Amino acid sequence: MTDKSQPDKTLMRKIDALLEENRRLQQELQENRANCALYQELLENAADAIFLGDEEGNIRIANQSAVELSGYNYQELTAMNISRLFSTAEHQRAPLRYDLLKQGHSIKTERQLTRKDGSTVFVEMNSRVMPDGSYNTIIRDVSARKSIEKALRTSEEKFSRVFKLSPDAITLNRLEDGVYLDINQGFTDILGWTAEEVIGHSSLPGDLEIWCHKEDRDRLLSSLRQTGEVTGFESTFRRKDGSTVIGLMSARIIEINGELCNLAVSRDISDWVRSQQEQKKLEEQMLQLQKLESLGVLAGGIAHDFNNILMAVIGHCELAQRHLPVESPTMENLRQIKSAASKAADLSNQMLAYSGKGKFVIEPLNLSHLVKEMEHILAVSISKKAVLRYELAPHLPSVEADATQLRQIIMNLVINASDAIGDQSGVIAVTTGVMDCDRNYLRETWLDEQLTEGRYVFIEVADTGSGIDPEVIDRIFEPFFSTKFTGRGLGMAAVLGIVRGHKGAIKVYSEVDKGSTLKVLFPASSIPAATFKTETLLPDYKGSGLVLLVDDEESVLSIGKAMLEDFGYEVITADDGRAALEIFKTSHSNIHFVLMDLTMPHMDGEEAFREFRRLDPAVKVIICSGYNQQEVSQKFVGKGLAGFLKKPYMLAELQQAIQQIQPKQD
Repeated sequence: MTDKSQPDKTLMRKIDALLEENRRLQQELQENRANCALYQELLENAADAIFLGDEEGNIRIANQSAVELSGYNYQELTAMNISRLFSTAEHQRAPLRYDLLKQGHSIKTERQLTRKDGSTVFVEMNSRVMPDGSYNTIIRDVSARKSIEKALRTSEEKFSRVFKLSPDAITLNRLEDGVYLDINQGFTDILGWTAEEVIGHSSLPGDLEIWCHKEDRDRLLSSLRQTGEVTGFESTFRRKDGSTVIGLMSARIIEINGELCNLAVSRDISDWVRSQQEQKKLEEQMLQLQKLESLGVLAGGIAHDFNNILMAVIGHCELAQRHLPVESPTMENLRQIKSAASKAADLSNQMLAYSGKGKFVIEPLNLSHLVKEMEHILAVSISKKAVLRYELAPHLPSVEADATQLRQIIMNLVINASDAIGDQSGVIAVTTGVMDCDRNYLRETWLDEQLTEGRYVFIEVADTGSGIDPEVIDRIFEPFFSTKFTGRGLGMAAVLGIVRGHKGAIKVYSEVDKGSTLKVLFPASSIPAATFKTETLLPDYKGSGLVLLVDDEESVLSIGKAMLEDFGYEVITADDGRAALEIFKTSHSNIHFVLMDLTMPHMDGEEAFREFRRLDPAVKVIICSGYNQQEVSQKFVGKGLAGFLKKPYMLAELQQAIQQIQPKQD
């Protein structure tokens, strides 16, 4: 019997297989649809512009980024050839290589894409042919990157120009070992080292030794590691020739090729520092001058009043001596009083010297001769352990100065040198000479009040004593300053005042435990040195006529009247310029001469003199003052002043002044 179900089973198996294949195909279809959806999603959401097209460049599909990048809508894009996105000039610069695409090459280029609105954008374009003969192109907007690259190039060009052309020294060192990676021309100009000599060497000690002080470099690097940047760092550097330069440095840590480096800019401030030091010294000198001015006014005022008192003491002594017999026992007492008063007058002169108003008798002097005359008194004034040595120039130009004041300078300097030597054995060297001084030399002296360049005569006193501590050297000319247990008052301050009054300067050199040298300079004069001679008093001198005596001090009026009357004159007195003018208006035709003080209340001597001259141009006026003749005479240059008397004056000086004027009547 035949089994009829067999074919049915075969058929069923085929059907099952077909159904299984169908299920598999359905699953693949679903997977393909899912993949297509995913690919579509990726295509649409891609940041880059994606174009799909044929081998002729016609666009078939474009994503949203392509729409946004090009400015065309989807329909416009899919109806155009991709070549339209590039200008003719761009095609000429970089043609689209379809031939290479057809050969299976992938092409990556940078182009300039033209948008629908005509604007352009830099893009990176990647194209290739797919197996089915279609092509795809991915275009990425790189304009931001291009802008950054351009800015970076511009920045690098600027840095390169600054680096090369900056007058400041610019260096680039590895932070780890200090090796120089680069230097600029400014570095070479300032320090003298070339790039070939520096690059590859280290800033560490033991190599080029450009840093003068190792601790400065250590401080800079420590600050850099802490903060990453340092500004306003001042240090001293050594040039190739061994000289030094002061630099003001700014530095920053930067990274180059993964290595930390120190980029430093240093400006040469040597001239600025020197000018600041000069400015500081000038300010110190100005402060010293202000002290001199303020205390000088006080000293001058005291000296003026003191001279009026001494005028009465000395005058009465001389009148008493004039009328007493030589054998009188009182003569010795009067001589002692007059001697003491004269010493007091010298003290008054010292105060005037400190005030810078002490040039009383100006004459051409030879400094070498002056020192020779003082050799004996200097020898007995110094320590027994000190030895005086002289080196006096034989042929010196003269200086126009007051001999008494120059002797005071020499005595003070030599005594100070002896004090510096103390109980030890030592040498005091006194030297005279002449030298040409320029502005640079004079600028480094005390009292550089814009002194004139030219020839200066100097006296130099050097000792082998203890020297002057640098901390107090700037104070040695201060009034009442002294390093001794008991000070010497106005000693060195008076020296400074005298030098100042003579338009001179002082140079000070000193080294602790080695000694000091003080050089005093005076302007050289072309007038030959001469000895000043004072006329002696003639015992039988007699005068006649009316004299107007004007002074605001009663004691001066009293002694002045007595002295004039002793000479035989009739005297009328006034206690100020205003009262004197009233007397002169009514009696000037009878007045033989006027003896008048300069400093008075209400109307001073200068104003009264002008009024006297207005009323009587031929009037003879002798001015008296406690100040020096030169300062007073400047007020009356070319105005017909008959004479000058320095208070306190003696009978001989009064007689000399009277005899020098031409009397109106005998």
